[in-house]
This record gives sequence, C-alpha cells and structure tokens, in this order.
Amino acid sequence: MSDDFEKNLREHLHSEAQETREFPRRLRGRIRDGIAPRARTRMAPQLTLAGALVLVAVAVLAVRNPTIINVVTTNIKQILQPSPSPTPQPFLCQDQSGGSSGVTATLLNIRPGAHAGDGYDRVVFDFNGGIPSWDLTRQESATFTRDASGQQVTLDGSAGLKLVFRDSDVSSSLGTDLTPRFTSIREITQLGNFERVLTYGIGLSSSQCVRVLQLSNSRLVIDVATSGSASTTAAPTPLPTVSPSGADLGPFSCLDTSGGADSGLAVQLTAVRVAHQPGFDRVVFEFAPQAGGTAHLPAYTVSRQASAKFVKDPSGMPVTMRGSAGLRIVFHGASGASSYNGSRDLTPGLPVVQEVEQLGDFEAVLSWGAGLSRSSCLRTLELANPTRLVIDVQTP
Repeated sequence: MSDDFEKNLREHLHSEAQETREFPRRLRGRIRDGIAPRARTRMAPQLTLAGALVLVAVAVLAVRNPTIINVVTTNIKQILQPSPSPTPQPFLCQDQSGGSSGVTATLLNIRPGAHAGDGYDRVVFDFNGGIPSWDLTRQESATFTRDASGQQVTLDGSAGLKLVFRDSDVSSSLGTDLTPRFTSIREITQLGNFERVLTYGIGLSSSQCVRVLQLSNSRLVIDVATSGSASTTAAPTPLPTVSPSGADLGPFSCLDTSGGADSGLAVQLTAVRVAHQPGFDRVVFEFAPQAGGTAHLPAYTVSRQASAKFVKDPSGMPVTMRGSAGLRIVFHGASGASSYNGSRDLTPGLPVVQEVEQLGDFEAVLSWGAGLSRSSCLRTLELANPTRLVIDVQTP
C-alpha cells in the first residue's frame, strides 16, 4: 500500500466522519482514532478497522436518511477506484498533420527512446507555448533536401520521415543531429530553420507505420513501429523542387522569370515572409492545397520594373510603394481571400526590399508588388513541404 494511497484514504475517511454529524459521538471518536497515523506495521489493519467503522455507521444512518449512503459511498469510490487508462492510438501507414495554427513556439528538446518490448521506437519533441502546426510526411528513402539550400543529405537507414513545424524556432542549445541507432529510428537531423519554418528528417531502418500523440505540456510524440507493421502502401512521391544540388543556391539573374504550373484546383496562399540574409533579401510565398486539391506551386511570373509604381487589379487604381524600382509577382491558379490572415502591406525596410504589398486577388489571379531601393538581380527557388516560392533579391 503506497504512502499516497494511505494518505488519501485517511483524509476521506476523516472527512466523512467529521462532516456527517448524525454519526453517534462515540462512533465518530473511534473512527478518528482508527484513522490517526500509526507505525507502518499497524497501518493496514488500522485503516481496515476505520473503514469498517465508517461502513457500519453508514448502514445505521441509511435507515434514518437513505440519501446519505449515496454521498458517502460515491466519495469513497473516487479514492479506491483507479483512473481508466487512455485508449491506445493506432499506428497509421499514411502522412499525418496536426498542431494549432497561430501557435508560436520554441523547440526546447528532442528525446529519442527505445521501447522494443512494446513494439516501437519513440522520439519526443518538447516545445514551450503549445504544439505548433505540423506535417509528417513518409518517404521511401533516407535522403532529404535541406531547406532552403537544396543540399542533399542522406541519413542512416533506408526510409524516412520528414517533419515540418510552422511558426517555430529552436533553442540555441539544442544540437542539430542525433544518432540513437534504435531498431527503427536510426538518425534525427535538422533540415532547416528559416523564417519560423523548422524542418527535421528522421532516418528509419525500413518503412514502418507511425503513431503520433499530442500530449500536455507541449509535447509531440512520434512512435515508429519496430516490427510487423511495415507499410503496404507506397509513400507519397515528394513534390519536385527546383533547386541546385550542393550548398550553392544558384546564380542571380537580371532577367524576368517564371515557373510553377496552373493545374487542378486553385491553391491557397497561407503566408508571406520577408527577411534579410547575407548577400540578399528574401521574400517567401507559401501555399497549401484546398480541400480535394493537390499541393503544387501555381504558375507564376516575376517581372522587374524601373519604378515602384504599380496598378491594382482589377480596380486600376495606381499605388506607389517605397523605393525607386520594383518587382511584380503574379500567380495564376491561386488565391488568399479566405486563407491568408497576414498583413497585405509589409514594410520591412531591408537593404533592398522596402515594401511588399498585395495588388490584386481576383478570379484565381493573385498579384503582389515589391518596392526596391535599387534595381537588383534575382534568384527564385521552388520548394516543397510546405510549397513555397522563394524570391531572393541581391543586395550590395
């Protein structure tokens, strides 16, 4: 019998004896004496006696007042009956997502652990401030693409999981690579940490089904089966990325550029981010598929112009942004009317990118403009998981 159990039972019995004033005075006294702490060797018979006395008193009082038996027995059941165990969640051989949109959190720790006896390996991601929005993608190889360099990295194993957290950062004290070498989970590596998009790759010994648990205290738990649950469904094919191999992001070009694809249902704009990096200012447009659609980057054009004057679509109203030059970015097959909640006029005041403003969102044609402090050359990157168009504007 544990100390906590004894303490709780003693408190309940004492409370019932004190508050039930209809107990005969001598009987209440005997109950209190039986509940009083004693040496460990006498604890079990002592509590048994006290409990028996309470039950006798309840039986006596039930004749006088039948409703009291419900009050007393209910409270005693609460301490004697164990809490029900949570229902185990199933392992799924499919991509998964969850978390809370709008939650901004910092990753504090990553804790891998082997549970071979229970049939899985586990990795726990500890956050502060809640669990941010996340996507878990299965893949049939342990080769990943770093974000946003495009550099290829191969982890230990023959299959993998890609985990993307949005609106997230990572503690500076946390390492970027773990090699637990468990039965299923072989290696965990940070693939990217840019503009509050945090990405990790998990190298697996083989393709296995996964269970994801969102626990209290801001913990995301990923359990990977160790045997008997290999996926019978091929992992989804990753979206193509247009990015150079190796760490080099590619050259800047002083020409207009285009790409993407206008196919299927229109995609939804979810985020616009602007930041400065060594040698360039960066503008990122992030998209997600609508219900029933597939993830893809919409057809786009990025046009350079010698002024920061634009025309809004479809009103034709002129607008002048900060700066002396500009970029016009037009997406076909995209909209942010119901999906984008951020500012539609950003003024970051970076070395070159001075202002970024929405110019139009009409009939699945989405257009934005960027005011530049000077005419600059560009570099565009098409990235996946999540789907993004990255525009790098060269700085002096």
